[in-house]
Amino acid sequence: MKSKQLINNNINHFYTKASEETRLDKGMGIFEFERIKSLINKYLPSSSSCIIDIGGGTGKYSEWLAKKGHKVHMVEPVDKHIKIALKRANKTSNKFHVHRGESRKLEFPNNFADLIILHGPLYHLQKKEDRELTVREAKRVLKTTVLFWVSRSTIRRQLWLGY
Repeated sequence: MKSKQLINNNINHFYTKASEETRLDKGMGIFEFERIKSLINKYLPSSSSCIIDIGGGTGKYSEWLAKKGHKVHMVEPVDKHIKIALKRANKTSNKFHVHRGESRKLEFPNNFADLIILHGPLYHLQKKEDRELTVREAKRVLKTTVLFWVSRSTIRRQLWLGY
């Protein structure tokens, strides 16, 4: 049985055809990955933090955080990315959890996470109400005195992808 598609057809098609799994390993992607890691490190809670990586793609940031000792839950709607992330998670000693889902309806209880990483969903969601729902959901699952991380690169990539 085929699983229900969670995101816009055009976006799903783009990421099914694109090579997201290597994007952060070459060209400006290397700079982006290292810069975002340094910014996250600056504000990262203790090494035993619970982190949700919403729209985590192929799991590169989730893997990095799990290797640092964090309990990481990655949420991703693209099946191709989920398969790659599962392989990546299974190769690490501190495995991260990969969830099929999307940003507007997170399957976590209130006050669950110490840190939220929200890189992609805000530039893929075209309707203001969907973006607002995404932020409300992230706030709902986030503990009250912690950090909410949204990448500024979302605006640049939105222009590049033409969304």
